[in-house]
Amino acid sequence: MLDQTAQPLEIIVVDDGSSDKGAELVSAQLATHPAYQRVRLIRQVNGGVARARNVGIAAASSDFVALIDADDIWETHFLEEIDKLIGRFPQAGGFATGYQKMLSVSRFADPKVRFLTAITEPTILPCYFEICARGDLPFMASSICINKTQVTDGPWFPEGEAMGEDQDLWARLSLNSSIAFSPKVLAFYRLDAENRACKRNYPSVECGFSRRLDQALKAGRIPISRRASVLTYTATHLLHLARLNISIGRFQVAEKLLSDRRCNRLRVKKTLCQARIWLGLLAGQGQSD
Repeated sequence: MLDQTAQPLEIIVVDDGSSDKGAELVSAQLATHPAYQRVRLIRQVNGGVARARNVGIAAASSDFVALIDADDIWETHFLEEIDKLIGRFPQAGGFATGYQKMLSVSRFADPKVRFLTAITEPTILPCYFEICARGDLPFMASSICINKTQVTDGPWFPEGEAMGEDQDLWARLSLNSSIAFSPKVLAFYRLDAENRACKRNYPSVECGFSRRLDQALKAGRIPISRRASVLTYTATHLLHLARLNISIGRFQVAEKLLSDRRCNRLRVKKTLCQARIWLGLLAGQGQSD
């Protein structure tokens, strides 16, 4: 982070009760290295990734906070590009760049982001929900900077949820503000890290972000122009959870997820999931739920 071409005003490291001695390494550098004078170390009892992020955001003196998980990497021009986005789109609530997945130290893969039209220049991200319903998210937690003053409808990240707390914030930013986006790949999401919070932690019920969007739809709080795309977005989430549970043999859980009426919006994908369940049961691969 200290090698960024645009240097951060401050660096806040939140040690969320880790056991990898990362906090001790930071403490040692704070005591001996002048460049670390901008670094603040906050230590707390383990409370999960959402709480760690919220603590760091609250402690930041600036309204603009760029997030990076300990396992991820920024290219040296990341903050410079974020600074350009803020200058060009000051009304936005989020400022993000493209990213790649790190499969290993030397293997990278592009996320399967399916934009409705090609994005070749920095822009306000169009059709966030449509994009996410078609493939991978166009950005991730370590490739976005948020304007924390734009989030006034609850905590930045909902705490105590096993999966999808980041998507909750991105959805609110998209609905209540906007997200500026640069297609430059300047962040790297490490998939091979052993301590990923979501690794094999597959929910058996709809995640909070999707459930709250469904409630907002039912209550008429989603603009008419967004309702169809938000509904499809939540259906995509249910199908994703169903596929994850099918992959570990939890077929009854998957069937319950697929029974939700929203999945009928994606009938082909739903049918494929049901076929996988049938084949798995035929092969005797299911596990007790």
